[in-house]
Amino acid sequence: MAAIIAPAFPGPAVASDSSAPAQVVPQASWWDRTEGTVRPSRFYAIRSDLDRTVTARYAALLDTMYGEYTSRLEHLPRRQPDVLAVYMFARQQDYLNTLRSRFGIDGTGSGGMFFVSPNGAGLAFFTERVPEEQVRHTIQHEGFHQVAWSFFVNDLPIWVNEGMAEFFGMAEVLDGDVVIGQVDATALRSIQEAIKAGKHLPLASMLNMSHEAWGANVRGGDARLQYDQAWSMIQFLAYGEGGKYQRNFNQYLQHLNAGVPSLRAFGLAFGATDQSMVDAFEAKWKAFVQGLQASSFTSAMKSASFMAAGVQFLRGKGIMPASVDELRTALVEHGFEQRIRTHGGEFAIKATAPMLWSIPDDPQTKDAAWTASKGKAKKRKKPKGAQDWDDGPPPLDLRTKGLRPNELLVTWTQDERGEWQPRLDAVKP
Repeated sequence: MAAIIAPAFPGPAVASDSSAPAQVVPQASWWDRTEGTVRPSRFYAIRSDLDRTVTARYAALLDTMYGEYTSRLEHLPRRQPDVLAVYMFARQQDYLNTLRSRFGIDGTGSGGMFFVSPNGAGLAFFTERVPEEQVRHTIQHEGFHQVAWSFFVNDLPIWVNEGMAEFFGMAEVLDGDVVIGQVDATALRSIQEAIKAGKHLPLASMLNMSHEAWGANVRGGDARLQYDQAWSMIQFLAYGEGGKYQRNFNQYLQHLNAGVPSLRAFGLAFGATDQSMVDAFEAKWKAFVQGLQASSFTSAMKSASFMAAGVQFLRGKGIMPASVDELRTALVEHGFEQRIRTHGGEFAIKATAPMLWSIPDDPQTKDAAWTASKGKAKKRKKPKGAQDWDDGPPPLDLRTKGLRPNELLVTWTQDERGEWQPRLDAVKP
């Protein structure tokens, strides 16, 4: 989601009535509860009510991605200072209430956003019932919008803004290194099917699309295709024909940074100034997309997120599988599914999907598979008087075998409430 620019939203009027019955004093607002908190970050000012270790992990991700964004845009002059406030919410309702009351923003239906309003600006997201991989995608996607704002303000075309945000959203961060150019299987299948059926958006329409038209299509149900096509166009400009268009794309960004309208900027950078040239360029993009393959590592990351959520779901029912096969069988029997909210809409991933339990083959990952072992995490000491503390053994650890460039490992830690939280790490083969 690109920056939301909203008017100030007035608070509700409150009348005084001395005859009214006494009422329970409400809990302090999220803003008041987080007042004065300081969270570690090289670049960002962070307010958070998440567990400290989780906050630190997301702060490190933000810092790493900030370096990646700015390294890609450093050839451009900044048009205004960075706006680097970040708000991390444990609960969705606190997220919605704070955006509304503090900034005049309606966050309904979103899992996170970068916003600009008369009352302030920043990146906000919540983690309640959101898979780890989706939270990371949201941070990386919205983080690009946040940094791009200082370079382009409102002059970055919506397809570039969303396409680059998805490009960075799909990146994988391993030990502080950012692996860009990853190809998500769901997004790839979506755009390949649209091209095959002739339902994709013409290139000229994407180049000229306004923020208003994009939003209208989102409300009309075409959001997912727009985001997937925008991502695939950025992927093509980065890697098509061996990286042939990278220099042109940087020139295009330079023109946009200077305020040149999108179609004219594209023509200046790529030489596509008439319909026949635009059509020829579109044909090259389509051929590139049809030849793409999903990234094994990204597919495995999404599977890891699903499996971890499934382990937590079964544990809540007192079921503790001892192998990947037992995990799969139990999740299918209980009809488990993971609801994923993306910038293109919401969809369900079900345990019956074969792609979750295997890793796509490529020359480096042939015969790669998931394995499991008994959890070995050290348990926290239960605080005196703690309620609903999980005293059982650690959940099932999960890891890949044969994945490259790194293996994936899912282990578990207990948070301050005694709940087991998954930790996803990349480890050397």
